[in-house]
Amino acid sequence: MKAMSAVLGLGLTLAPAWLPSARADDVPVTLTEALAIAGQANLELQAASARVDAQAARAEAVRRRRRPRLGLSIDWARTDLPAAVFASTLNAGQFTAAAFDVAALNDPAALNHLGTNLSLEMPIDVFGKIGTLATAMAAESGAAAAGLRDAAQEIRLRVTETYRQAEMAGRAIAVTERVLGVARAREAEIEARVETGGALKADLLRARARRREREADLAERKGRQRMALAALARLLGAPSGTSYVPTEGPRAVAPLRSDEAVWVERALRQRPALAMARRTTDAAAAFVKHEKNGARPDIGVFGQLSDDRIGVDNGNPSFAVGVALRWTPLDPSRSKREASATAEQRAVTLDAQATSDQVRLEVALAYRRAVTARERHAAAAGGLEEGREAFRVVQERRRAGMATLTDELETETAALGAALQEIAAAVEVAIADAALERAAGEI
Repeated sequence: MKAMSAVLGLGLTLAPAWLPSARADDVPVTLTEALAIAGQANLELQAASARVDAQAARAEAVRRRRRPRLGLSIDWARTDLPAAVFASTLNAGQFTAAAFDVAALNDPAALNHLGTNLSLEMPIDVFGKIGTLATAMAAESGAAAAGLRDAAQEIRLRVTETYRQAEMAGRAIAVTERVLGVARAREAEIEARVETGGALKADLLRARARRREREADLAERKGRQRMALAALARLLGAPSGTSYVPTEGPRAVAPLRSDEAVWVERALRQRPALAMARRTTDAAAAFVKHEKNGARPDIGVFGQLSDDRIGVDNGNPSFAVGVALRWTPLDPSRSKREASATAEQRAVTLDAQATSDQVRLEVALAYRRAVTARERHAAAAGGLEEGREAFRVVQERRRAGMATLTDELETETAALGAALQEIAAAVEVAIADAALERAAGEI
């Protein structure tokens, strides 16, 4: 009986940290380390970051349309096409009076021609067509960057939740394993008493059933731990076969820092989702302006340097400079493009309002969840010690013949439940606080 009491005292002690049986590929990790690893190795964040880089490159490509474009073309041909022979000879500066012979004009001999053309073009954005498109693309790039920050915060919340769940599962396993030790010790004790006639066979069967129940509880909690550790490894981008093992429990429960109104104000000021909505709205407005600018002409300047040769030494350079204007006064699809851009602007404006309302709701729900979690923790606090003491008393009473085995089994169940509830309540506060920080854009 003394051995059983010692096992019980160990079994209902709430350990501050735990480690499952170590494997070669187990990596102990604190929550801070886990968050840092996720920020670098999470595949979803890496993909989102690559998309932000792609959008930024597209925006820069549009801005660079204002810069000069240099082109080079070289072509060689051998032809007896009369017009081509005439033009090539003239462009090469090798035209003579004999070339006006009618027979030669109608049926010239085949001629080699090498043409080299160097061109320089630069648009002049008089009507801001490139500028408005660049503004729209830059706004979309800003929205993508804000979206990446929001995704990073969501991943941090998921890592925190999964880390806490895995850590809680580990402590629940530790408690259950030790209570299983109590059940096995009790079964051995009653079995010995049955053999000497000091206990009924029915008591042994009940003790054995309780031991099997605890074994089933242990198997279930180990399964939950494996699932939580697998989810944590996935979030942290762990290589196949590697498992990250939590090493720290939640912080001591403290009162909430501020009231709900302050949390809402913080969220409206710094939540990345709202910044993303604002930048998306800016992009939509710029796209509307860009479509309206489509009715205006494009203006640019150009320069061209050419060299035409019909032989290695028979060539003639030439140049051209000028101003080009391109205008499409009638485009049947333009009005529909404008209508589409305007409708999209209305949609993203409404989306921005909806996002603001959603952020307010998320903060309100997260705040109330944090308050409720603290209330549950306050209710569960102390249950561990009370359960241990109640179990000790009922054990002594059973030894003295003043309580039954049923009383002891029921008290053990209540004590175990109190221990697990206290663990779960502390973890729920930690997760609720993380969710509140996420809703306010602070995690």
